[in-house]
This record gives sequence, structure tokens and C-alpha cells, in this order.
Amino acid sequence: MDDEEFLGIFRDEANERLDNIVDTLLQLERGNAGEDALNVLFRDAHTIKGGAGMLQLDDVRSLAHAFEDVLAHARESGVLPPELVDPLLRTADALRAQVAGDTDPATDVLDELKEIRASLEGKASPPAANGSAPRSPQSAAPASRTVRVPTEKVDRLLDLVGETVLHRRRLEYGLGDRLEEQSVNDELDVGGRLFDELKDAAIQMRTLPLATIIGHLPRAVRDIASASGKEVDLVVGGAETELDRVILESLSEPLAHVLRNAVAHGIETPPERRQAGKVEIGRVELHAEQRGRLVEITVRDDGRGVPREVLAEAGREGSLTDVLTRPGYSTADEVTEFAGRGVGLDAVRAHVETYGGQLEIESEPGRGTVVVLRLPLALALLDVLLVERGDAPFAIPLASVAEVVAVEDTHALEEQPVLVLRERTLPVFDLAELLGADAPPFAQTPPAVVISSGGRRVAVMCDRLLGEEEVVVKPLGELLAGLRRYLGASILGDGRIALVLDPLHLAVGPGHAARSRSVALVQDAVPDPGKVLVVEDSFTVRELQRSILEAAGYRVETARDGREALERLDRDPEIGLLLTDVEMPEMDGLELTRAVRADPERSELPIMIVTTRGSDEDRRQGLEAGADAYMAKRSFDQQALLESVGRLLAR
Repeated sequence: MDDEEFLGIFRDEANERLDNIVDTLLQLERGNAGEDALNVLFRDAHTIKGGAGMLQLDDVRSLAHAFEDVLAHARESGVLPPELVDPLLRTADALRAQVAGDTDPATDVLDELKEIRASLEGKASPPAANGSAPRSPQSAAPASRTVRVPTEKVDRLLDLVGETVLHRRRLEYGLGDRLEEQSVNDELDVGGRLFDELKDAAIQMRTLPLATIIGHLPRAVRDIASASGKEVDLVVGGAETELDRVILESLSEPLAHVLRNAVAHGIETPPERRQAGKVEIGRVELHAEQRGRLVEITVRDDGRGVPREVLAEAGREGSLTDVLTRPGYSTADEVTEFAGRGVGLDAVRAHVETYGGQLEIESEPGRGTVVVLRLPLALALLDVLLVERGDAPFAIPLASVAEVVAVEDTHALEEQPVLVLRERTLPVFDLAELLGADAPPFAQTPPAVVISSGGRRVAVMCDRLLGEEEVVVKPLGELLAGLRRYLGASILGDGRIALVLDPLHLAVGPGHAARSRSVALVQDAVPDPGKVLVVEDSFTVRELQRSILEAAGYRVETARDGREALERLDRDPEIGLLLTDVEMPEMDGLELTRAVRADPERSELPIMIVTTRGSDEDRRQGLEAGADAYMAKRSFDQQALLESVGRLLAR
């Protein structure tokens, strides 16, 4: 193990110890710490000092040693004076910064600790008459064995599990009628159970408990409350609930935003709470719970709630979530350090939606506010409802599907078609309209999916339902990141690409549709226009490009890199166009282009480069290598791709 790995281990443990230190200090301040609290603090500081010494992190070791000295004197007296909590919390902050790599020696904090130590030495109580030493810590139970595994390996394992899901779906699709045979069914059942166990184990390796990121939140709540002249208890539940590591690592700041709002906007001052008939100490609850494939994180306060006029505005706008998450919106009467600038909930909502989650807010005047973050347990696998529109499959996250109904009749309300469902009026949209695309007319009584997201409910009509399925969600990649309203893509068992729809963007209606970046649902058939070889190392981008070209009538072959592409060209003389990325393993796109141009038998083959590398220098290199066309990320869309392919094949 090299020094960098040792440093990583030290940082993980030191941050865990610092979380414990902050939590114990806050418990001591509130007067509800255990009898062994000072010993616990001392042990945590000593462990950090020892690890820093081994790694020759002198600044960390010196600061931890000074921290330990103060705790040693407090431990001898058996009491930590309340006025020491603030400077010790500042010391924990400085240690955390140094552990993260800050080179500041924290001289001011060290000087403050020296003054505290001198003061304690002057006031220290003499040892007990019997000369007994402080109680030794009890022997700890043997720690469970842990193994540090690079996150890249865990991600690779989950990717392989995802590809296994796809392989299983293709196998079931290929077996067709044989699925009715008992022996085949039995084998699939056994394989299915084993696969489910493997999948769950892989997901558990990718997930971490919420406790790993919330250690600093009690301190943040305490500081905000103190600065606002309020008293607040933060109660945390479900900290053991696990969440995808990628989501979890970026969730700390959004949760801090929500808690900051709860304290700054929600909780009243002690006099205000007394006047309202409440206890003086406000209560904020942070609770996490797994619900199927989702994790629900709830922040609830018992404060003043939002004003009635805001609730009235929410009734007009559609939902309280929409009102409170408008950029720049704030209910604060004046700007303070913690509130009034309208920054926070809009960023929280954007963050949650980035991962296909939902943010919902409810409030009752005088009783408090509830903010709920619903996030997927794992990013790679998702339960969806598959639907079709214009022969194109789409996936809707099942968590946002309220129900499915048959549309027999609609009414018009202010020129908007609506559906009356159990005395509730829902706007009805054509899925093609929401995606900004063209599609054939519906048959009689088409199905509609009732989508609930962001406090809104809409009915979305499609041609047919394909059923529920667990799919592997792949990112669209940088090249196709401009395609809006999609969370990613999945390859179905029959080989088709299903774009995974973002429920929130469907729920807001067609007003934001971007036709210039839409997905074509229907393409005019072209009688055998030619064969294209798509060379791309990203599986998702490769398959999505293949799907676009095949929908336009082209025959398509694919290759993962330049070397494999040359082999395909040798075997298949019908290939009339080479469509290639630049950055690939084995042989990149520029090397492939030069190799084709150097071969007398295929030197005239049209070559088009499609890549994220879009600088003038990149374009010059591509054209000098022999490419006939060069399409960069910023100018990519389906129509432009199809027009270029058609032009090159028609030469």
C-alpha cells in the first residue's frame, strides 16, 4: 500500500473521529452527554494525533496534541466548562481543514488553546484523595473487518450487473415461446434468484449510510440558531439508511440548505414561541427511510410555517414547491446572514432532479413545514413503466406513476384538454407533444399514464403500454447531453433504445419543449439508403446513434474502437460510410481515419467524425487526417447528423 492509500485511510478515520468530537461537544453543551463523554473526546483526539504522527502531518499532530492537552485537564476535573465548547468546536473545524489538505498551521487556534490550558492549570482541581486515575476506557468489541476497495472497481461491478440485466432481458426475449416450457422456466427462476442476490450485493457495495455525511449538520444547526437568538433541537432518525455513493457525496450542502431554511425561516424565537403556546426550544427532525427503490429524506420543523398568502399563491401557481423554489424567492422580511436572499431551495430542487428525484414541500401556518427529498437508492438500476408512442419506446420512473387510465373522453378547460378522474381535473397531453415531436394519430381509447411529480399531476397519452421492468440506466454522455427531458437511456431486451423520461419536466407541460433538440418518433422510410459503420467506445452513445440511423432506414454495423472497425471493413464491403468518435482505446478515430485513407481499396470511403472535441485545432486535425465531415458536440442534433450522413452517402 502506497503513501496515498495510507493518507486516504487516515482522512476517512480522522473525519469520522471529528464527527464524533463535534457530536460529543454538542451533547456536553446540552447536558445530555454520557458519563464517559470526556474520555471519548480524549480518545478521538489521541487517535487523530497518532495517525498524523505516523504520516508526518506535523500541523495536524500539533493541533490535535494541543486539543488533547485541554481535554486532559478537563478530564482530570471531570467537567468541561461550557465556555470551552466554542473554542473546541473551532479547533475541530481547523483540524478538519488540515486533514483535507489545508496547509494553514492554525496559529490563532493554537494560541487560544494555549491560553485555555494555562487558565485550566491555574484552576485545576487537585486529584482525588484516593489518588485514583481517571476511569480507563472499557475494552472495545472487536471491530468488523473492512476492506478498502477503489470506487472505480465498485462502479465497474455495478456496470457488469447492469449489463447482466440487459443480457437476461435479451435471453427472455430470444426464448420466445420456449418460456412456456417448465424446464426452461425452472432454470430461469434459479438464475433469477442468484442474479437478484448478486445485484443486491453490488448495490450494497455502492451505497453508504446517510450518517457518513450528516456529522456536521448538528453543529450547523446549533450555530445558525445561536446567531439568530433561537434554541433548536435537531433530532436525527434513520441515519443508517443507505444511498448511492454518487448521490450521497453531493447531498451534504442541499441538506444544509434545507436545515438552514428550517431554522432561519421556520423556528421562532423563544418569546414568539411562548406567545404561540409552544415550548421555547424549537424542534427540527431529519429522518431518512428506504421505500422500495427510493430513499425518502424528510426535514420537518415545528415552526411558524409559511404565511397564508404564500399558500394562496401556491394554490394559484399549482404547488407550494413551485412557489418556494422559484429563483430569488424568499419569505424573509429582511436580509440576514442566513436568510432573505432567495438562495437555497431552487438549488436543492435542481440538485434532486439531476438524479431523477423529487422535492416536495408542505406547510401549515403556525404548525411548521415539511420538506421531502425523494432520491433513487441506486443510479444504475431503475424500476420503470415502458410505453410506446409512434413505435418508439420510452421509460417512465415507476415512482412517479400514480396510475394508468383509458382515455375515453376529454373536456376543454381554457382550451386545454382535461380528464376528469374521481372528481379531479387533470390536464391531458400527448407524449409526442411533450417531447416536441411528430407522431401518428391515436387509436380510439388510448392509455394515459397519470404522472405525479413536483406537486403536479398530469395525464400523458401514449399508443400502448409495454409493462413494468427494471432497466439499466446509462447516461446519454456529453455528446447527447443537450437532449432535454431525459434522465438517460436503456437498451431493452429486443435491442431497442428506450429513453428514460424525466417526470418533473413532463408534469410542467409542453411549454418548455425544445423542438430543435427533440427525439424523432417517426421517420420517413428510406429504401435501402446504405450501410453505416458506427465506431464509438461508449456503449450508450454507440447504441443510440445506431437507433437514430436505423429509424431513418439505414443499415448499421458497430465497432468499439478503430482496430475493431478495420476488421469490420475487411469483412463487409457493403459499408458505405464510416462514422467515428476520436477518443477510443486501442486505436483512436484519427488513427483509424489515416489508416483508411492509406488503404488503396477503401481510400475513397466517406468518413464523418462525431466527437466532443470541438476546438478549431481539433477540427483541423480531423480534416487533415482525411475526414469528410466533422461534427462537434455543440452543433450536434439528430437532424444535422442525418443530413450529413445522407449527403455523404449520396456522393
